[in-house]
Amino acid sequence: MLAPAPISTRTRSIWLSQLVLGVTVLAVVILLLFIQPSQLANATFTGGVLLLVVITAATLIAPWARLTSAAVLIVPFADLFAVGLLNLDGDLRFAFLWTFPIVWIALHYGARTLAVALGAVGLFLLIVASLNPGTESTIRVVLIIIVLSFIGITLHVGSRRTRAFKRLLRQQARRLRATLDRATAQERRIAEMIDGIDLGIVRLSPGGELLALNAAYRRLYGLGEQEDPAHTAVIEHAGVDGPEVPADERPFARAARGEAFAPETYWIIDAEGTWRAVTVSASPLASRSEDEASMLLVVREVTALLHAERARDQVVAMASHEIRNPLTVILGRAELALERDVDAASRDDFTVIEASAERMLTMLEQTLRDSRSSFTAPRGTDEIDLRSVLEASLVGVTANARARNITLHTELPPVLPARGDAFRLRQVFDNLLTNAVKYTPRQGTVSVRAAVDRDMIHVDVSDSGIGIPADEIDRVFEPYFRSSAAGQTASGTGLGLGIARDIVEAHGGTLTLTSHVDEGTTASVALPRAATP
Repeated sequence: MLAPAPISTRTRSIWLSQLVLGVTVLAVVILLLFIQPSQLANATFTGGVLLLVVITAATLIAPWARLTSAAVLIVPFADLFAVGLLNLDGDLRFAFLWTFPIVWIALHYGARTLAVALGAVGLFLLIVASLNPGTESTIRVVLIIIVLSFIGITLHVGSRRTRAFKRLLRQQARRLRATLDRATAQERRIAEMIDGIDLGIVRLSPGGELLALNAAYRRLYGLGEQEDPAHTAVIEHAGVDGPEVPADERPFARAARGEAFAPETYWIIDAEGTWRAVTVSASPLASRSEDEASMLLVVREVTALLHAERARDQVVAMASHEIRNPLTVILGRAELALERDVDAASRDDFTVIEASAERMLTMLEQTLRDSRSSFTAPRGTDEIDLRSVLEASLVGVTANARARNITLHTELPPVLPARGDAFRLRQVFDNLLTNAVKYTPRQGTVSVRAAVDRDMIHVDVSDSGIGIPADEIDRVFEPYFRSSAAGQTASGTGLGLGIARDIVEAHGGTLTLTSHVDEGTTASVALPRAATP
């Protein structure tokens, strides 16, 4: 059995407008049966009642969904005529019934239609007044016209305002819906982005309520879609095979209490029984109000990083140990040679060898004790003369430069007052000068120029060497990177420039390179000048 078709809002409105008038007329007829049955004998009154019944019945069966607004207008104008028949006897007792079609027209049609309707009523009242002359009749006609006009105009103006307000509300609703759709789409994109990163992220309210949780966190802690992260089976440990972290001291519980903490390392066991290292931190999210405040818990797996650091430390320790043995032999042989009676030139060479070997042993001992930061961090700062550091570095490359027939040119002020670690700064200029000599062809030139400019000391190490391609110069500070031309010219590790820049920056300075292929390279170092008394 087919369900009945739904009734449209327009059809309901037409039915309601007509039924109110029909029911009111029916109530009047029933009342007249008891108090004035003779009125029902009036032919025009009876005709008006019957016409209203016919109009109401027609209204209930008409297919209003397929008819135009002009067709609907026939009904209230027919009501006006039917009410006119009810009042044709001249006493206008039922003139109030004109209010219903006038209200209908005022609410749903324009001012011109309302004016026509009021004009029709006014014309009918004039006809009634002419058939029943008299002062009382005239006053009654005028009052009815005024009252109906006031009701019609007031409702029409109010209706226009209501429609305008509805249009405004619809526009605002469309804008709000579009804004909500954009916000929802943006929130969905952000959620997809957060789920796509390998950091576990949890967002918590100030009261500890879970607001958001990404896929990486669920994966790290083995959580299902509906599982509560506060009661996960994966528990943090202080170390591999170490004790479990107490429940109230676990990162999630601390963040739920609103506690912020810097990255801390924990160990967890995944579902396969494998130990994994994670760093966990919590911080409050900036908000414009207390209602928006929240805590952000970030978890990052660092197992591979820790293994790599341990492997690096083992390799560095092994390499340092293996290199120290031949260096000790070199240093011993140089000391023995200096104890003998040798010529001045050989003594100078052995002195340089001894000093370089001692410096290399010092660096190796630092490497064995510390991590990579020991290559770059100043061990202590003192007021030094940077000129002495530069001259010592120049002595170290003089022999190689002379062997390759490379001219060393220097322009140094008498004093270069700086504050820093002379040992570390010597590493910087040793590296820059060694590179300059190494990558400069025979009979080339290496220049060292220094100047004091207000609060900074500027040192430029220039060469006439092979240069660095423009598309590679930004990468030469990366660990283990070597330009294509450098790899074909001389051996190297690709670590020196990165370490040199880290040392300079640790002293509050800068190291930059400018280069042109087949023309040469200039390394510019800027270091803070020591405060003058």
